[in-house]
Amino acid sequence: MEEDLSKVTLSSAQTTEETNRHVVDNLPSLGPIGVKVNGYDCEGSLCPGLLFNFISEEEARKVDFDVHPQDIWLPGVCEEDIKITGIALATVAMEGISETTSFLVTQKNGPLILGKPFMNYFLAEISYNNQLAPTLACFGSGGTTHRFLISQTREKTLETII
Repeated sequence: MEEDLSKVTLSSAQTTEETNRHVVDNLPSLGPIGVKVNGYDCEGSLCPGLLFNFISEEEARKVDFDVHPQDIWLPGVCEEDIKITGIALATVAMEGISETTSFLVTQKNGPLILGKPFMNYFLAEISYNNQLAPTLACFGSGGTTHRFLISQTREKTLETII
């Protein structure tokens, strides 16, 4: 049987099912946060332990993503691999801070997932000093710090997309 070279499997020690399950099970105060994606209001699940940002095909259409089609299988969680159907760049903004970041597009419906790329581009940190909810601190140009409360509602639909 000849190998289909159009299908690529991403694999590394950091993307194995076991590691992803460990990451998802131990995400600190996972919760939604309001952002603008390509100018559209969205709510993203903040998952700083995940290696990628994810968006569903349906959500990508709603926010005018320019998706570059792919056929990639990524080892996933709960013994189910993730089919990546595209990769896209998008502008993500929060109160005057704006960055372009990449998203992996999946067939599964679910929330917008903001992982390590989001945290890195926004120079973001999570603070647990606020008694009401954890705070996301993002550092803008000029050294300005912007703080956003993270909702304490755990996303039950996280497994639907990853």
